[in-house]
Amino acid sequence: MALGTFGAMRYYLLCCLLTLVGRLSGQVTWQFSYGGFSTEEGNSVITTNDGRYLVVGSTGSFGAGGGDVYFLMLDADGHRQWSGTLGGAGVDQGSQVRQTPDGGFIICGFTNSYGAGGYDGYVAKISMQGVVIWSRTFGGPEWDFFHSVTVCQDGGYLLAGETYSSGNGASDAWFVRISDAGDELWSRTVGGSGIDLARCVISTSDGGYCFAGARTSGGNEDAWLGKLAANGDTVWTSANGGDSLDYAVSLIETSDGGFAAVGTTESFSQFTEAYHFKVDASGQELLWQHHWGAIHDQETKEQKVRSDGSYVSVGYVASGGSGGLDMFILFTDPNGDFLAGVTNGGDNGENDEFGASLDLASDGGFILCGYTKSFGFGPKDVYVVKTDSAGLTEFNSVIEEFDPVALPESLPQGVLPLFPNPATNTTRMISMHGTRSIGILDSQGRLVREWQQPVPQDLDLHGLSDGMYQLVTVSDKGVRTAQPLIISNH
Repeated sequence: MALGTFGAMRYYLLCCLLTLVGRLSGQVTWQFSYGGFSTEEGNSVITTNDGRYLVVGSTGSFGAGGGDVYFLMLDADGHRQWSGTLGGAGVDQGSQVRQTPDGGFIICGFTNSYGAGGYDGYVAKISMQGVVIWSRTFGGPEWDFFHSVTVCQDGGYLLAGETYSSGNGASDAWFVRISDAGDELWSRTVGGSGIDLARCVISTSDGGYCFAGARTSGGNEDAWLGKLAANGDTVWTSANGGDSLDYAVSLIETSDGGFAAVGTTESFSQFTEAYHFKVDASGQELLWQHHWGAIHDQETKEQKVRSDGSYVSVGYVASGGSGGLDMFILFTDPNGDFLAGVTNGGDNGENDEFGASLDLASDGGFILCGYTKSFGFGPKDVYVVKTDSAGLTEFNSVIEEFDPVALPESLPQGVLPLFPNPATNTTRMISMHGTRSIGILDSQGRLVREWQQPVPQDLDLHGLSDGMYQLVTVSDKGVRTAQPLIISNH
């Protein structure tokens, strides 16, 4: 995506102008990571009706087994209000979330903890306080996945994904219509003899649905769109792309009745590129298409349309950022032409920052989520960025927030959860209830730090050398417990 001198100047001036507008309008910006000591990622984010943000993805730090659906509610300033997990002893992942008319949330994904066999499509409804109301699995003996969910105009939800258990080919695009209580109303498969799937589904203004995904035919994979009637019957499908791998992952119905989609293409360059295109209401006429990229790979994962008809999308770029992959925001005009691009990689994050989802924020900015390998407490943490209307943040620093739900639910009696551990200059006790005193012993058993009532929640470790220590607590009843504490400043 070479801008040239004029393009670079236009981009610079546009960012300056939009940033000034954002600051004058009081837009809040920040960057946070969230998680535990293992692997977390964010796959979907929405702005809630009251101006907060709900993120859904997956976690390996906590939950019931090998990986669980992870959801967390953030306030307008990015601080975690509550979080939770869904799943069993196997692998469970959350793909997308939408707010429901009653203020709750519908989450879809897949699981091999429950269901008929292999992987099954998974859907759950939670309340506006994060309480699970119900959960369901759908599928057959093979692998089945839900990637997207939309709220239906006449109530209930339509789930979309792919199934290897039924249909005409190796896999087919798969749609399951359910009631608000999670009961199945109908299901459909769409596809041919190859591998076909739906990555996104939306409700359309005429009461039907439109989907985006990929279709394989004759060894060639194309970006694939389709229209369904309200009863699930196929109205039309269309394929777009070049002579190599192309697929669509996000779809918008435009004000003129057409559909704008984004995804990925390998047909126009030696590198993977972001693919943006628009078709008319019949799906048969390609109105425009663009492929964006430079040296190394670039992909787009989700797109939104703004009030002026222009588009904003999120994905990643492997060049032009601060290191590794960087979260990338792309602005285009109503015809899909390039306006500006912004990378977010924290304060020169040297590893990967990946953008998976975005939504429009109530103050005119944007909320984005994905994952970071540069910041946080584990090898991969949920990464959430709140930008202004130019896609920028006032500060590059990333606030690393440890999620206490990541800590074991059953600790030895009297032991208080402690994080972070390993620690650098401070560590925090989650609960100080009934604690009379705290002491830190070095490897020789010598007392090197002590606190008496009132015991602080944040423990100052400045001046202590790297190494293994014991943190000893004494309760109001005189019960003494100990747990290891590692101090590491490297």
